[in-house]
Amino acid sequence: MKRRTIAFPCFLLIVCAAMVLAGCASRNHSEKLEQFGELVYHHNPPTEPLPDTLDTLQFEENHAAFVAYALAAQMRSTLYQVPCYCPCNKHEGHKSLLDCFTSKHGVRCRLCQQEVIFSFLQQREGKSAAQIRRSMAKGIARVDLQGNVEQFYSQLRVGTK
Repeated sequence: MKRRTIAFPCFLLIVCAAMVLAGCASRNHSEKLEQFGELVYHHNPPTEPLPDTLDTLQFEENHAAFVAYALAAQMRSTLYQVPCYCPCNKHEGHKSLLDCFTSKHGVRCRLCQQEVIFSFLQQREGKSAAQIRRSMAKGIARVDLQGNVEQFYSQLRVGTK
């Protein structure tokens, strides 16, 4: 009986840890907001030079990371003004979606990859950072990550050679 008493709390601890680590998994944005608190982003365009995103060539074998970093590099000012819906603001001190791609966070976070592709597609349609934020807040920032990655990878790969 004592063994069972110890096993259940251990099981709960593992489940809770897995849920926290899955914070970057794809979920409804409003659920993420409720789970991780206030969103952080810059309300206005930058007044100082922005940091570069990491070099895409280091991610050639990871198509999703390659695409996400390549797109992020093309729209740093917009991403500076867009929040990230994963818990990186609390765990890594990020202040906007741009920070996910000036660090290695964007390599492993599918939600950040999805958000940067969504932001890119919205910007390409002429949407402002404020309009992109509103769309994300409504929870409509979902895109076909794999489909977009494969489409953009072949296009972007040509540009890096």
